[in-house]
Amino acid sequence: MRSLGLGLTVLMFASGAALAQAPAPGPVTPTLPGMTPEAAPGEPAKQNANPCRDEVSNALQKLRKTSWFRMNTSMITENGPVKMEIDYVLPDKMHQRVTQTLTNQTSEIVLVGDNAWANEGKGWRVLSNELTQQLKSQMYENVVEQQADIGNYACKGKATIEGRDAMAYKLEGEVVRDSTAPKNEAFRMFYVDAVTGMPLSNALLAPGREAAPLFKATYAYPIDMKIEVPKDVGEAAPAPAAPANDAGKEPAK
Repeated sequence: MRSLGLGLTVLMFASGAALAQAPAPGPVTPTLPGMTPEAAPGEPAKQNANPCRDEVSNALQKLRKTSWFRMNTSMITENGPVKMEIDYVLPDKMHQRVTQTLTNQTSEIVLVGDNAWANEGKGWRVLSNELTQQLKSQMYENVVEQQADIGNYACKGKATIEGRDAMAYKLEGEVVRDSTAPKNEAFRMFYVDAVTGMPLSNALLAPGREAAPLFKATYAYPIDMKIEVPKDVGEAAPAPAAPANDAGKEPAK
C-alpha cells in the first residue's frame, strides 16, 4: 500500500498543483501548471492578447528563476485534511513534509539529484529507482520546465494575502465540479505580490465558500533554504506497487 506522503507527491505533480494550478476535486483530466487542454493534432495553440494572463506568466517565470522556493499547502483528501510543506531547490532537489491533520501522522520525502529517500516515522529509507525516476520526471515537467501556455486569466483587482498586498487573477474557461457540493462549480484563483511580482498564493474555491478553500497553496522564498542527503539512512524501502490507472486523479473534496 502506497504511503500517504508518496501518494500525495504523485497527486500533486500529476494534477499540476505545484505551481499555478490547484488539484481539481473530481474526475477531470489533469493538466500541467496553468495550462489549458491541448489543441487537436495539427491545430496550433491559440495565442490571443491577454495582459492578465501575461502578468501571471511573468510571475511564474520569476518563481522558476529564483532557483528555490517553499510551497505550503492545505487540502482535503479521502483521508481527511492534509497539510504539506514542500521545499524546492531547482533543478533537482525537493524536500516534502506531509501531516495528516486528523491523526497527526507525518511523512517526509527528500529528492537530491538521482537519489530519493522517505521517512514515515521509522527512519529514513532509500526509495526504489523506479519511484525516484518518477519523482525526478514529474518535478522537471511540472516545476522546472517553463510552460508555453498557462491558460487565460482575468484580472480581479487587489486583494490581501497573508497580510501582503496582492493582485488577484481568475482562471477562465475551466469547469471544475466540486464533488462535495454538486451544484457548485469550483474556480481557481492566483495571487501575485503587488510589489515584487512574485507568486503569493493559488487556491481552488467553491462559490459561497470562499473562506474555506478546497485547496490553498502559499509561496515563500527563504534565503537560507538547503536540501541535503538525510543522515542515518537505513536499508532500502521495498519497491512500491505499480500505480493504478487513476493514480493521477485529484484528491476527493
